[in-house]
Amino acid sequence: MTHELTQEVKTALNGLETFKSELLAKVGKFDAFDEAKFNRIQEIVGKVAEDSQAERTARKAAEDALLEKQTAFEAEQKSLKDSHKLLEAELNGVKTAFNRVPAGSSEDKGKEASEKRNKLFNEFSRTGSENRESFREYLEKRAVADPEIKALSVNSDVSGGYLTMPEMGGVIQTRVFESSPMRQLATVTSIGSDTYEVILDNDEASSGWVGETSARPTTGTPTVGKLTIYVNELYANPKATQKILDDAGIDMEAWLAQKVSDKFARDEATAFVSGNGVNKPKGILSYDAGTTLASQQIRQVNTGSASTFLYDGLVDLQNALKEPYQSNAVFLIQRASNSFLMKIKDGEGHPIFNMTFDKNLGVQPTIMGKPVWFAADMPAVTTNALAMVYGDIRAAYQIVDRSGIRVLRDPYTDKPNIGFYTTKRVGGGVVNFEAAIIGKIST
Repeated sequence: MTHELTQEVKTALNGLETFKSELLAKVGKFDAFDEAKFNRIQEIVGKVAEDSQAERTARKAAEDALLEKQTAFEAEQKSLKDSHKLLEAELNGVKTAFNRVPAGSSEDKGKEASEKRNKLFNEFSRTGSENRESFREYLEKRAVADPEIKALSVNSDVSGGYLTMPEMGGVIQTRVFESSPMRQLATVTSIGSDTYEVILDNDEASSGWVGETSARPTTGTPTVGKLTIYVNELYANPKATQKILDDAGIDMEAWLAQKVSDKFARDEATAFVSGNGVNKPKGILSYDAGTTLASQQIRQVNTGSASTFLYDGLVDLQNALKEPYQSNAVFLIQRASNSFLMKIKDGEGHPIFNMTFDKNLGVQPTIMGKPVWFAADMPAVTTNALAMVYGDIRAAYQIVDRSGIRVLRDPYTDKPNIGFYTTKRVGGGVVNFEAAIIGKIST
């Protein structure tokens, strides 16, 4: 109850008490009925005062809420008006910039520089490239006669400076590298730890024939082994200046990423074929020769010659593989080694092997009815070289991926260079030592 209302109620009650006292003085005494009436009147006055205060409080709260909403609305309207003024000012600025007439001297200089760049590049394409000189050498030679040409080059061309010329087409002639198709042929598994364990079932149970009443002694129980493939890390850390990233006519970051990705693919393919297993996968050619599976040996078959493939050696190699693996078996050789196969002739001088067409693989070379895959990491044909693999590569070799390619962009460590620290974790090894046979160039 407010202070003003409290005073009003007190005044009313005091007046009632005064009236009661004056009346009592006249009549001398109130009976119980009259006393109850006066008390009831006092209660009604108090209740009316309280109701009036509640009504006033509710009205005041409603007025305050309405005032608050009106204030917020006015503030919002003011903010919208201010934003509208800012947008209108920016729009006027943009219109002014578009309508501004470029300075004649700047336009002429830009046109002249563009024409000079086109002329120089066209001259280099016709003459400089024929002399087998670099574009940098060509610019330096021309700059002797025309010093303005120096402004067209940026630092070292071989480091990417020539890419800043705005008239370049943005196309890079990329050197082509051959690799090995091991990821296509082997089994690939992704894991969430740093090791991959394979249970090896290379043993067998014992059994024997017995007569009706003969004793049945205990026979041998097969045992199992375990093979562990460790995940190794492959990395690259190329760098580029912020200027070449900003000014190059191509997306340099994407170009670097693609180059690193291609190199990773070739490095891991090499390791899958010939890696020694030290901080890298162990290649299929890196295991000892033999037929003892428990010792992780792979059988080797000689080709019958110390300098080439022979038909008889190929027959021996193919038939050394167990029958369950023959259905998915392929030959794996270096592309250059295919010439030795194509030159094998029968007694009348006719080639024994030829190209056959497979609707799924295109023109696929085959020998002995099996596909031939070319792997650049396989050794060339020479004395004692392990120049050929025959078998079910998918059953024989296991590739383990821990994570894909990750790139950490580092602009802080070596300013103004931007580092692109790139990593990939992968492992690999033979898990079935009888699923593949190696052909060795030897008598």
